[in-house]
Amino acid sequence: MDTYTNKLERMKKTFSFIEPDRIPIFEIFWLEFLKSWRKEKGFGEDADIYEYYDMDMVLVAPNTDPQIESFKLIEKNENYIIFKSGFGCTIKKADYCPMPQFIDFSIKSANDYDKFKLEDPNDNRRYFQESANIISSPGHIVVPSFDEQIKKYENKIPLCGSVCEGMEKSWRIRSMEGVFMDLLTDRDRFKKFLKRLEDFEIQVGINQIKMGCDFMIIAGDIAYDKGMFFSPETWREVFKPYLYNMCAAFKETKPGIKIIYHGCGNATAVFDDLIECGVDAYHPLEVKAGIDIIDLKKKYKNKMAFIGNIDCRDTFPGSKRNLRRELLRKLSAAKGGGYIPSADHSIPANVPVENYDYFIRFLRKYGKYPLKL
Repeated sequence: MDTYTNKLERMKKTFSFIEPDRIPIFEIFWLEFLKSWRKEKGFGEDADIYEYYDMDMVLVAPNTDPQIESFKLIEKNENYIIFKSGFGCTIKKADYCPMPQFIDFSIKSANDYDKFKLEDPNDNRRYFQESANIISSPGHIVVPSFDEQIKKYENKIPLCGSVCEGMEKSWRIRSMEGVFMDLLTDRDRFKKFLKRLEDFEIQVGINQIKMGCDFMIIAGDIAYDKGMFFSPETWREVFKPYLYNMCAAFKETKPGIKIIYHGCGNATAVFDDLIECGVDAYHPLEVKAGIDIIDLKKKYKNKMAFIGNIDCRDTFPGSKRNLRRELLRKLSAAKGGGYIPSADHSIPANVPVENYDYFIRFLRKYGKYPLKL
């Protein structure tokens, strides 16, 4: 096992466009893959994949649901579960599908925003009590408290806290369609509500940093595979101030902290804006959205680091030969630091465990600096 100090230095150098001793290893896994991994390896439920692969960073999260009571069971049978989350949305999670279905929302119109309650972000239950919140669990599975998560990895693996930007936070409360409608018909009222969410999320993030997080990831799905959900101009007016204020607050709380932005789809239209806000790295660079790390590295060299861009639809589940070819090509983007290869979202159940093992062995062998590809 590598030391915590070595891992932290490795991550910081990579995000600062400096070549460390080797390319860091970081990943996010879907629950279904973890179940397959434990079964195939013959491990119990307590087996930890981050410790097994000796990763360089791990994602942790408190209960960031607006309401602290994050789970209320509505219906459960052998095929699915329906529950109400701490966001006020009603969710159906089928056993055969990794992604949940959002079937109802507590806010029906912009007129209801003022009534929506955001419970105290400083409440100790968010950090010292187990929960089934949406961000750190699938929303229906109880996970350890944030304090326990930190203690588990403390002085072993650098910790990355997690918060949400405005779009990611608001649509779970209002629905995607509702947010889009309010942007068109009641933008001022929506922006007022967004400010409340901003204040809440900033405080949650600051608390995570004070409790020991080395990095912070800001989740913000503002795009799909064809481009952004709304015009770049709308994003700059409505959502950019929220992101800017978050980054500023976190960097004031912990000078030098590196901030990662997680966004699905193709949001390259606002990459320059993300850099202006204080974002240091972008994840996960979906291949199906037409994003290629080689092009990005040329354009944003020494401006923004990147994580991801290994296709988990075809490349990761495919032949090892194709996986090797793709890695050899994209590892060239790691020259000079600034790139961590990983899945272009999270590792899903369709990825064979032996392929992920191969991926790790490959990075250990060929990811040493200076790179020799």
